[in-house]
Amino acid sequence: MKKATTSFASLSDGNLESKTHEILTSMTGNTNFPAPIPALADVTAAATAYSTALSKSGTGNRIDVADKNAKRETLIGLLRSLSTYVNLVANGDAAMILSSGFDLSKDRQPVVLTRPENIRVENGVATGSLLVSVKAVKGAYAYFHEYTTDATMAPGSWVSTSGTTSKMQFTNLQPGTTYYCRVGAIGTNNQVLYSDPVSRMVI
Repeated sequence: MKKATTSFASLSDGNLESKTHEILTSMTGNTNFPAPIPALADVTAAATAYSTALSKSGTGNRIDVADKNAKRETLIGLLRSLSTYVNLVANGDAAMILSSGFDLSKDRQPVVLTRPENIRVENGVATGSLLVSVKAVKGAYAYFHEYTTDATMAPGSWVSTSGTTSKMQFTNLQPGTTYYCRVGAIGTNNQVLYSDPVSRMVI
């Protein structure tokens, strides 16, 4: 469903001033939005106060800059409330939203999960421990950290621990035994991609 954007905080001072003027012009007399909340008069008053403060802050005076920032936050709050009203009335109608002067929010793009890379397996400080880590994977919300002593790495031989970070320490391992380790990145829809396995003899 299409929505009016609320990302005003990312706009520069000048662009916020221009965008507010565009929205007020587009909303005034717009039959799609007959009863704006908040009232356009309130938004106009906040916009005027912000423009005045913005002009005054050009000298760099700290008090004037602070006043400008405060009036900017007030204006952004009103614009966000107005965008909520627009979204409720438009109910996803992109053309209607655009008629208000608001921009459409960008559709969230699905994250394509990639295999964990640069897996490192090192002996820990304590005897019988291994430190396993990979480079964090974009889009992964959790990880499987797994090991096996089976050189064939049969599917049912892996011991698995889940966590939210790309690093894990295995403890209580058998010194003198070779362990094969891998890390699986878990994405949306339970998608899992594993790193290449790496072996290490525990000391």
